[in-house]
Amino acid sequence: MASPLPTTMVLAAAAAAVVLASCGGDARRAPVVQVTGPSVSVPPGTAKVTDPERARYVRAVDAVCARENPRREQAVADAEAAPDVAGAVKAYDNDITIAEGQLRGVGAVTPPPADRVLIRANVLDRLQQRIVLRRALRDDLSRSDAASAQRHRAQLDALTLTLESFARGYGFKVCGAG
Repeated sequence: MASPLPTTMVLAAAAAAVVLASCGGDARRAPVVQVTGPSVSVPPGTAKVTDPERARYVRAVDAVCARENPRREQAVADAEAAPDVAGAVKAYDNDITIAEGQLRGVGAVTPPPADRVLIRANVLDRLQQRIVLRRALRDDLSRSDAASAQRHRAQLDALTLTLESFARGYGFKVCGAG
């Protein structure tokens, strides 16, 4: 039986974000975007945390994240520091390319048989959804569509919280540390 901790962590993080956003906020400064985040699915019969296959899977996937996360983080920093729209779009393209490679790397690692559906729904599908949102953000930047970029960024942040919460609950050390 899976622990309700990941869902609790997501709700706590969302509540903290609302509290932080409301501190000293003025509704006239920026529009408020309400985003509903995805939930973590847990099918019956998942592997135990002490399962050797699960431990092997976690180590192998964490190795992919350890290699790719710093590159992705640098691409995001480059986008934020870009002097113009063209530079930001180029940095997002780089981030997308790195994220696609990370998804391939994670997808190449075979999960424990009992967790295949769980990993597909909560890791691989979520990584793919993040790539789709990154492409949307890149397109928003190229069109200078701030409202759409804000909406897509909020969706990406919610999805990232859910993915990282699941990853930490599953036992990942590097992949859930973002």
